[in-house]
Amino acid sequence: MIDMIQEDVGLLDLTTLGLEIGAKEAKITFSTKEPIIVCGVEEADGICQTLGLRTEIFKASGDKLAAKEKILCAYGRADAAHKAWKVSQNNLEFLSGIATKIDRMITLARTVNPHIELLTTRKVFPRTKELALKGVYAGGGAHHRLGLYDSILVFEQHRVFFEDKDCFEVQFKKMKQKYGEKKIVVEVATFEEAGYFAHLGADILQCEKMSFSTLETCVDLKTHFPNLLVSATGGIDEHNIADYAKTGVDFIVTSSPYHAKPADIKVMIEPL
Repeated sequence: MIDMIQEDVGLLDLTTLGLEIGAKEAKITFSTKEPIIVCGVEEADGICQTLGLRTEIFKASGDKLAAKEKILCAYGRADAAHKAWKVSQNNLEFLSGIATKIDRMITLARTVNPHIELLTTRKVFPRTKELALKGVYAGGGAHHRLGLYDSILVFEQHRVFFEDKDCFEVQFKKMKQKYGEKKIVVEVATFEEAGYFAHLGADILQCEKMSFSTLETCVDLKTHFPNLLVSATGGIDEHNIADYAKTGVDFIVTSSPYHAKPADIKVMIEPL
């Protein structure tokens, strides 16, 4: 919290000092201007408390709010309220934007495929991963991959280091045995690649930028490989997620919620 505050406040608040209002008692209120899935409430509370404000919380991250609903109020010195203002608002707006978009996308997908899941990638702006993930989960989504350390995902960029297919297959099977507790995910670009890796023992086929008809044929592989899972990724957003969901894939993998329009949060500061 201190780093977030310091980034905005710096050494001092020139305006509040210049107007000599810092010691006056104030109330700061955060509320919605539009229907949202709210996220970032706990961060706003922590920021306010770090600055010495007393807080009153009305909502929690993940709550569905109508327009004009109150989220949080804080009480104390006016200079503390002004320091808490923008950094708290930024957190609420950006994280609620992610959560709200996740919720919209899941709703669209599940109208045609009730059991589908929406997962987000690790393509986040550096040093924002923890906050972005909070927005994803608040909206009802989950993560596809936190980083290189938590999952096995084989790309073409890995396969090019093998002399031939036989060498690759030997190492693939060795890896599958060694990491028996992990699912092996392979990115595939064609149905031929999908069939090959399904036979080789991949647990999940990550289908990259495939046509809907090709995706459907990949999903049909599950009739021969009952434990196989299939995901669709590449260019998926609100405008086409329902079409991808119709193919019968188990997961949608996307980065688009990280670029969601921030929610519109109203902030009022007033004297007590």
